[in-house]
Amino acid sequence: MKRLSPKVPQNKQIFLFPSWDKIPSLLEKNKKISSQYSFKILNQPFEMIREKVRKNILEEALRFSIKFDPYIEAKISPVPQFIIQTGHQPVFFHPGIWIKNIFLNELLNSSLLDKYKCIGLNTILENDICKELSFFLPTLSDSGNLRLEKNNFLSTTPDLPFEECPLPSIELINEFTADIIGKLKPLENKNILNNFINFSRCLENSLYLCSQNYKDGNLGEFLAQARRLFENKLNPIYLELPFSQICNSDEFLSFFLEIVKNIKAFSNIYNNKLDEYRKLFEIRNRANPSPNLIIKDNLIEAPFWIWRDGDKRRKIYILKEQDKAYLYNNSYGKIFLIEKNGLKSLFSLKTILKEKGLKIRPKALLLTLYNRLFVSDLFIHGLGGAKYDLVTDEIIRDFFKVEPPHFLVISCTLYLDFKSSPGSSNFKISVLKKKIRDLGFNPERYSDELSLAKKEKIQIKKLVEIKAELIKKIKGTLSPIEKRKISEEIKGINNFIGEKVRPLKYELSKKLEEEKEKMKQSKVYTFREFPYCFFSAKTLKFNSINLLKLIILLQLLHTTCF
Repeated sequence: MKRLSPKVPQNKQIFLFPSWDKIPSLLEKNKKISSQYSFKILNQPFEMIREKVRKNILEEALRFSIKFDPYIEAKISPVPQFIIQTGHQPVFFHPGIWIKNIFLNELLNSSLLDKYKCIGLNTILENDICKELSFFLPTLSDSGNLRLEKNNFLSTTPDLPFEECPLPSIELINEFTADIIGKLKPLENKNILNNFINFSRCLENSLYLCSQNYKDGNLGEFLAQARRLFENKLNPIYLELPFSQICNSDEFLSFFLEIVKNIKAFSNIYNNKLDEYRKLFEIRNRANPSPNLIIKDNLIEAPFWIWRDGDKRRKIYILKEQDKAYLYNNSYGKIFLIEKNGLKSLFSLKTILKEKGLKIRPKALLLTLYNRLFVSDLFIHGLGGAKYDLVTDEIIRDFFKVEPPHFLVISCTLYLDFKSSPGSSNFKISVLKKKIRDLGFNPERYSDELSLAKKEKIQIKKLVEIKAELIKKIKGTLSPIEKRKISEEIKGINNFIGEKVRPLKYELSKKLEEEKEKMKQSKVYTFREFPYCFFSAKTLKFNSINLLKLIILLQLLHTTCF
């Protein structure tokens, strides 16, 4: 494992690795790598499992995508040979994450991949927890200065997976969008307002589509469809699919059983690689990038979640009792006996999950591991995912005994466009603070900056001379009483001169507050986390001809793999 430290791009810069022209060869390399895999999943060849996974996923993704784009089938390759995939949680993410979707679409539209018959897939990770659904927006204070203000889409945090959260009401959507629009109206940049008004319509249309197309629509699908509708001006040609639909397949459950049947070996590899990652990046937080699995004598945690409809995510354990192994959870007890016959165990698992209304979903590292091995020919990561998948790569090497496929990394930074920007800095503030402090101890240094009468200047000059003598005297004095007496004299002189320079101190303090205010505003101007719905998809769109001119390669990643 080698340390990676990719830097966040500057404003209007793109980070892409490997470079645009290397993408075709990357597809070829990954194809060659996966063709050499000989491991089995429940005694079934990897190649057979992967073929089934890909066929089923494309069929499911097409069915899902037609619901919000009836013409999508005509836009995609009828016989795709390569799947280029990305994915993210259905939240109000910033342009640095949204660029993955925009880039995927532009890549599919470009002539670069004409001969490769590629299809794009965005995986909606609605199996993740909806901890908080909010974003920051720029607002004007009473004094007319810019501020960052946090706004929540939901009044309460459900702390459930997105797929378990119900659709919002039209009343909630209208109240939320009206509040945001009201706060954006006073801003000088009307593009922000217009983009969000467009997005508010997408939210309404998404709710309508979810209500029409699903018996039980959920929050994750609603938010993902709103984002997709917001991209309509780009005429997206990639498919979308909630990850929950992938998890319901026989192939995914076979993958799950393969891991739990070898849980002792897998959990040790998993924990060792996480420890190695934290040591490499000097991370003290034991939950970063993911907590270690619990390993006890007869109980080992699996890297998956389990829950019932409408319930919170819960951990899964493998409970060993004599020569038997059970799928176990503290709330659900012994869920089922893991049989030695893999296919028989798969049938039993499917039956029990259906009867008890249980769902199994992977934890973060296993999610990308599954997608990269069984679904895609090329996975597009952001900066965060690229770092975390260092762990995934090592797990693949140690557990499956194969080389992991390469992935692509892209990110960007895009600030909101304001006409003017305050020109303050921490340095200016530091200088002012130092000067104000020095005024208290050495006010005589600044008397020349004041408009004083000749008599006052002579008086201050004499006091300065007396103070200099007192300072010399105090250095040679040993008696605490004498030191205290001299200190009081010096203090008296400082107070007298301090009164003279009080107007200067007032002006400096006023200027300090102004600079602090500018700093607060500059944080708004350079804030990277504003949601994609404040921007236009066309702002992020770029064509393949000009791509190389736009890309700024800040730091090489994965140099040993390419």
